[in-house]
Amino acid sequence: MDEKLAEARARLLKLSQAAEADGEPLRWFEELYAGADRDSDEIPWARMEANPKMVEWIAERPEITGRALVVGCGLGDDAEWLSAAGFDVTAFDLSQSSIDWCRERFPESSVNYCVGDLMHPSDQWLETFDLVVEIHILQAIPESVRDAAASNLPKFLNSNGHLLCIGRLLTERIPDEPAPPWPLSRVWMEGQFHTLKPVSFSGFVNEDTPTIDRYVAAWCQ
Repeated sequence: MDEKLAEARARLLKLSQAAEADGEPLRWFEELYAGADRDSDEIPWARMEANPKMVEWIAERPEITGRALVVGCGLGDDAEWLSAAGFDVTAFDLSQSSIDWCRERFPESSVNYCVGDLMHPSDQWLETFDLVVEIHILQAIPESVRDAAASNLPKFLNSNGHLLCIGRLLTERIPDEPAPPWPLSRVWMEGQFHTLKPVSFSGFVNEDTPTIDRYVAAWCQ
């Protein structure tokens, strides 16, 4: 891990631990984005491009079209790719600073960027979307509220909807670094989404972090 990324992670850990101690476990998302001063290097997960596993999964399924919801959209790259691919995209994040940053990066975007809370989602989004994308969000939510957050994801899907999740996979290889993120087990995910039909589940590693196991998983109504 390079020095700047290590510093960014150290700040993230300090913010998340303080938020958890104060009984506001998700508060640190806004604090992290607000304190970044528009420097993407201060956001450890910011790729500044669409997630390649999302791109690959969707490219292999051209039959999935329509309305898409990006959960925890961060700096907007996944949402923008989906929009360019023809989806009608709504993208939300808990952080107002994150959403402001997205709108500044993409002033001509057709994506509907908005502040939203997965714990308390808008009723307008329920049973609405053909595709729901969750990347690295559940793994960043503390266990105390993670089940409640995950339980809301299937509620966004319409009768033909697909849920796509990407994150760290809990295996025997435990990363030697403090959480968050918390790797998620396949058993936990399948239990959370037991009301949906499994579509695919595969593991992978990134070349730059070969010791960290990850997953791409999808379900449908």
